[in-house]
Amino acid sequence: MGTARAARAHIIWTSIALVLISIASCLAYVFMSKVSGCQRISIVNVSEIESMFRHQVSREKWLLKAYNHTDNRLVWDDEWEDHRIRGESILDHNKTWIVIQEKGVYLVYIQVNFILQNNDSTVELKLLVDLSYDGKPELFSAAHDTQVVNVKTSPDAKLNTFLLMYMQSTSQLSVRVFPSDLVNYESQPFSTFITIIKWADDW
Repeated sequence: MGTARAARAHIIWTSIALVLISIASCLAYVFMSKVSGCQRISIVNVSEIESMFRHQVSREKWLLKAYNHTDNRLVWDDEWEDHRIRGESILDHNKTWIVIQEKGVYLVYIQVNFILQNNDSTVELKLLVDLSYDGKPELFSAAHDTQVVNVKTSPDAKLNTFLLMYMQSTSQLSVRVFPSDLVNYESQPFSTFITIIKWADDW
């Protein structure tokens, strides 16, 4: 009896799914045929698809790892430097400012790891993002946290921020951290890093 019920239920649900798929297909066909500019897509080979995406994807994709600091500003190293055209760099000569090459909307994620010292104290952690237009740096974003440090707490702490930013060509980005002497640079694969990906040409 139970097997028969299960079989009937399976047939009913399969029928409902097929009906919904048929309705969705019909609606999509009607919609596509009425919208101006919509055309049927012919089958293309894989090489043509790869070529199409190769021309559309921006070269603005960066993964930078912090390896030091100077005046509380993180000093960066380009993790993908070996895969870039020779001489192409997003970093200034001090490696503290990230220089944007293309105008557009960018997704930016920053993570900073700290090593806390167990000394029964309160530590205020800060992450400040500065954006510079025409050599005039301004505070763009900030993240902060207060950690009470003792023998029972974890020796590690983390601050991160996710930003959606519109930047001009030659805009510059820099990250300040406090206290900078507690920043962890050694963890694998990445302890303190920033990723920058161009999302669109405009809002």
